[in-house]
Amino acid sequence: VGQPASSNKFETMKLYLGNYFAFFTPDHRHWVEVEIPHPTQLTDILSELGVPAAEVHLVVANDQALETTDTLVSNADTVRLYPPTNGG
Repeated sequence: VGQPASSNKFETMKLYLGNYFAFFTPDHRHWVEVEIPHPTQLTDILSELGVPAAEVHLVVANDQALETTDTLVSNADTVRLYPPTNGG
């Protein structure tokens, strides 16, 4: 599916994991850049990165809020993931 970006020759999808989801990746980066050869389900990319899609509460893709990880993403997209939060 997606491969970690190795150079800036190609535009990449930028994925914000924040503190919570960065924990699941080997290098704990908050931002990940992924080269995607064709539109790909976000759930497939998350699975490849080791991020549990079931724990994603909100997806913001290109400044649009989505309620599901079951969406197509491609290069040039900026995607942010947010876990559920509790208040009090």
